[in-house]
Amino acid sequence: MKHSPHALFLLLLTLTGIPSLHAQAAKLAPDQAGCVDSKVFPKLLECRIDNCEKKDSDHRDVSVGEDDKGEAINTSIEGNSRSVMYECREGTTPASVVEQAAAALKTAGFEIPYRFAEAEAALTARKNDFWVTVEAAARYYTLTEINSVAPDFESVIDASSMAEMLERYGHVPLYGIQFLPGRPDLTPASDAILNELAAMLNDHPAWRLRIEGHTDNTGTKMGNMTLSFRRASAVVAWLTANGAKRARLDPQGIGDARPAADNATEAGRGKNRRIEIVKMQDLPGQ
Repeated sequence: MKHSPHALFLLLLTLTGIPSLHAQAAKLAPDQAGCVDSKVFPKLLECRIDNCEKKDSDHRDVSVGEDDKGEAINTSIEGNSRSVMYECREGTTPASVVEQAAAALKTAGFEIPYRFAEAEAALTARKNDFWVTVEAAARYYTLTEINSVAPDFESVIDASSMAEMLERYGHVPLYGIQFLPGRPDLTPASDAILNELAAMLNDHPAWRLRIEGHTDNTGTKMGNMTLSFRRASAVVAWLTANGAKRARLDPQGIGDARPAADNATEAGRGKNRRIEIVKMQDLPGQ
């Protein structure tokens, strides 16, 4: 009786005592009962659902980029979340999981603001208010889906609410800080919120802040980067002139790289032209 090359290969593996890939995959238990696979990134071949959980009104810090030192930049989001934990066959690597996740999510129309792969791997994907994070280690990975609810940053009008939002979310856009069109010059109307920012710094003497300038996407990339840095620097200059220590403040120009809204509308572009404060590591010894 003739055997196919594939059958002969499997027979040889059996006779030599080397487990086949089929045998390795068979060792995985069935999917955990009651868990539902992700629709945006279904489980990989030769993986199983190990566990799952749902949370209402969840609060999570997710990575959305890297700073100039290569450290992850996080943002806080709130909303209903669903996590699925997967176990895969031996030989599955964190990098391969994230690579396949990135390809599938890009195809589905997600942007990938953050991706990391070394001994462990992770990515963040976003489509409008729907977020997906993937965290992989060894032959396991966790996928979390979050339908986010935007924080009410418009309610930040004084030092107290500013500090509360900063502790909760790690960053706060200050739309009350305004500039002359296309220039780094602060308008007189900005003084009110700047005085509250200075008061918050006085109330929390150990805090350090990154002052980020953001623009819409009109103009050139280089021009927007330059303008955003000059605007952030103008805020730092105002604060230091009004008593803040320069060592507590780090101006940074982001340009149009991280829009908060759709640049296709004037309202969206207005949201993107902003100063954001970001809480950094506290001063040492405080």
